[in-house]
Amino acid sequence: MLGIAIALAYFLSKYITKSLNIISQKIIDTRLDKRNKRIDVSQNTTAEITNLVKAYNGMIDELEVSAAQLATSEREAAWREMAKQVAHEIKNPLTPMRLSVQSFERRFDINDPDIKVKLKEYSNTLIQQIDVMSSIAEAFSDFAKMPTQNKEEIEVINVIKLALDIFNEENIQFKTSETKLYAFLDKTQLIRIVTNLVKNAIQATEEVQNPKIIVDVTSEIGILKIDVSDNGKGIADEFKELIFEPKFTTKTSGMGLGLAMIKSIIEAYDGTISFVSEKNKGTTFTVTLPKNHNSKQQHNEF
Repeated sequence: MLGIAIALAYFLSKYITKSLNIISQKIIDTRLDKRNKRIDVSQNTTAEITNLVKAYNGMIDELEVSAAQLATSEREAAWREMAKQVAHEIKNPLTPMRLSVQSFERRFDINDPDIKVKLKEYSNTLIQQIDVMSSIAEAFSDFAKMPTQNKEEIEVINVIKLALDIFNEENIQFKTSETKLYAFLDKTQLIRIVTNLVKNAIQATEEVQNPKIIVDVTSEIGILKIDVSDNGKGIADEFKELIFEPKFTTKTSGMGLGLAMIKSIIEAYDGTISFVSEKNKGTTFTVTLPKNHNSKQQHNEF
């Protein structure tokens, strides 16, 4: 009887411990940024284990609802910030337009022999400010659009050369050991990535005596790598974490959407963008993109 009691106690404790281990592991694996699985309760479990599992499943349901609410709240906050930025950028050209109209109204004299010249100057001022507003609207429109993942086989070396041909800067060097390099990407989006990085490099080297910008293209197994280096002013340590933020810019003009936009494009193709920078010595941006057309797509689950 004693032996039977010991055996029953042993197997019962193993059974209870196994159930508790499963629940313990589920609790350890619980994450806010993914869908967590509920625990199914068998008919033969004890009332205590059943209550514990029900409490865990209830917590999972509440966590999923909270995660969805948090995601919604974050999206709404992001759009509110974007709306503020749009309003701020549009107000900038509206002020000189208003002043121009008021000034022209005060000075308008139909008998003035130079009235045509003044009218043309006035028109050019308004057209210039309208063009600024149009570029603002276009930039925000492009940023708001999710990049379409059009993938076709393109010859990367020629496309990047085409992107660099629009710059008349003698200090831009193109380096590659590849004669032909093929990848499944969108030609327009690749040109957009390269031109944005080169524009940033040009602006970073404006005050440098002997500016140098190097675009280096290499190929690894399944990966296309693009490095854009400059010997410009570099990025200060306090700005490095903000460099890909949609509103961030250290320039006196512009909206700070360039790097955020190309980061969105690169990540849509399962690629990465990173940088290393040293103050007053220069910056190197590195872009990696998969060459294969069936790269794994990443999804955030809530």
